[in-house]
Amino acid sequence: MTVALASFSKEKLYPPAFDPGGLVYFGPMFDFVIGAAPDGSLSNETGALEAWEPNDDASEWTFTLRSGMKWHDGEDVTADDLVFTINEFASPDATCGGVCGALAANLASVEAVDEHTVKMTLKAPDVNIPAQFGPIEGSIMLLPQHHVEKVGWDGFESDPLGSGPWKFVSRELGQSISYEANDDYWNEGHQPKFKKLDVVLAPDQNTRVAMLKSGEADLIAISPDQVPVSQSDGFDILTVENTVFSEILFFKSSDPEELTHKLEFRKALALAIDMDEVIEAFYPEEAGKRTSGDAVPFSETTLGHDPDLEPYPYDPEEAKALLKEAGYDGSTIKIWTVTFPDGPEQKDVNEAIAGFWSKVGLKVEIVQSEFATLKEQIDKDGFDPAPGVAVTGFPTSNRPSVLTNMQSLMMSPDAGGSYRTYWDPKTADTLHAELAKIVDDATRDERLREINRELYEQYWSIPIAMKNTLYAAGDRIDGWEPISGISKVLSYETLRPTE
Repeated sequence: MTVALASFSKEKLYPPAFDPGGLVYFGPMFDFVIGAAPDGSLSNETGALEAWEPNDDASEWTFTLRSGMKWHDGEDVTADDLVFTINEFASPDATCGGVCGALAANLASVEAVDEHTVKMTLKAPDVNIPAQFGPIEGSIMLLPQHHVEKVGWDGFESDPLGSGPWKFVSRELGQSISYEANDDYWNEGHQPKFKKLDVVLAPDQNTRVAMLKSGEADLIAISPDQVPVSQSDGFDILTVENTVFSEILFFKSSDPEELTHKLEFRKALALAIDMDEVIEAFYPEEAGKRTSGDAVPFSETTLGHDPDLEPYPYDPEEAKALLKEAGYDGSTIKIWTVTFPDGPEQKDVNEAIAGFWSKVGLKVEIVQSEFATLKEQIDKDGFDPAPGVAVTGFPTSNRPSVLTNMQSLMMSPDAGGSYRTYWDPKTADTLHAELAKIVDDATRDERLREINRELYEQYWSIPIAMKNTLYAAGDRIDGWEPISGISKVLSYETLRPTE
């Protein structure tokens, strides 16, 4: 089976330094510490753990490793491997978004109790640990201590080892990575249906389409505008549902000097956009839909969802009045535009949004940037985004717990925040600390719903679309059962061949 993708990200095989795009590349060889079912819920039927239990306030966790797991070299998976994994993901070299940093800051100790039991103690309670250890929110993969001690992480680049459904065979940097089926995989229901898997890099969509038509590829990533074309060519459209939502975020809105620190200005930007027209123009039914009325980072599939909240209306006249009230002086509003594999349409969406903003009197400039460049600028204390700057269509994983996204998008850098986009980060820090102690799901859900309503009234960001990740399949593929809610864990082993 050959899968053609638009991006491999960094092509590094050190899991604790991955960004989400890297999972499509090296993820097939690993087990996640905690698994997930196809509907996106955490599951003890997949993943390395068969059980995970907190104490009364989630400041201590007991993990039970399933028995019978083997590394690809035949060695047994043990509790020492799990201890090694947690320590490695909490090490200074780990750069996996906000999850690694948060784990590093909060980990007090981790130790093996016996061959299959590990106890982890935290400095502060964190009820969200299972979500962070699973594939959807944190993607922490089980690592082989014995092999890393033998070859080192540098050697791991040429000789990687996992315990997952696929065994590494070879790779060509900038071109492809190849696997073979792990016929001894512990989970018989997830043993691959194909003997071999080639994942090929093809950044240009026209190239991927040509590969599918010629039979050179069996499954390809496509953008929303390719859906009707692929269907007319006779290919099946396969989707991973509710993977990311896109939204407008406001850099450094916590700075009182920024226009986006003002509620009136943020609200004006929201009311100025005819979002229904944007959705109709760029998102066919298979590709996604307008987000629900929930505030970012809530959605119909998260805790705290409030079905009574309506999407922000289109009201350009009120937007004009609010701009005047906010004291807008004609300054240039920069839209930093980053095109991700999950958002190939984003440049066009941003241009449409810029058009609506221009109609209400805003002076708008679109700045095209690579994500790494933008993130480097964000991380600098002296980053000056210019008045009212927004990054639009930022593809954010649809994380059910909400807490991981709250930390990444809203909290202060000192508390593990990554993007500096919430107007009151200290309050976000306090809210996250409060929520992290609420072990009971129903109680936490109700508190999150209250926060959802508060954020909705603050217009702290502007929701755009809830998206599906799209693929076109050739006639050798009969079906697929990926995990809903995550675009980077493609569960290649669940692809079914045509009889």
